[in-house]
Amino acid sequence: MSKPVNVYSTPEVAKVLDEALPSVLETLNYKESFKLIDIKLIIGYSIAAVAGTSFLLDKKLGHKNVIAYQEILVACYFFLSALLWYFKKYIEKSVTYTGQHSQNGSKIAISTSYEEAEPKYYVTFVKNDTKDEEFKRVLETTKVFNEAGYLQTKLLHDWFQEQLDTIEIKKDN
Repeated sequence: MSKPVNVYSTPEVAKVLDEALPSVLETLNYKESFKLIDIKLIIGYSIAAVAGTSFLLDKKLGHKNVIAYQEILVACYFFLSALLWYFKKYIEKSVTYTGQHSQNGSKIAISTSYEEAEPKYYVTFVKNDTKDEEFKRVLETTKVFNEAGYLQTKLLHDWFQEQLDTIEIKKDN
């Protein structure tokens, strides 16, 4: 059994639920996609490469000899930093999980949030990358944690199964 959490700490409960998502959705035949994380890593490593290049040029050739190059590198650094900010704020948002169903190939993105001092876990399902297929649900955290603070993964699995089944029924209508 996992480590108990303080069920009165909303951030701690949300963190445990976020960490449980991949294993729960794997049992529902979803394979996790790391595309958003990969893009964020590529941008971040590019920023580090630009900063490293700037440092090495300055160190090897001297500050006065590389001012033109430094201006270009600073512009690149600014552009990549702005791109990373935009990506995190508008593309990645609060996406906790992205995956694809192994049998029918449908894609799913799950965003989660919570409000302080409320035992509610807000879950937004986006099917096949379209806003038309966006469904918002609320999970009462008291339903998936016992009194001792242990996550009841079977109950969490059943709740996600129920939500995904409901979404499929709505999509077909």
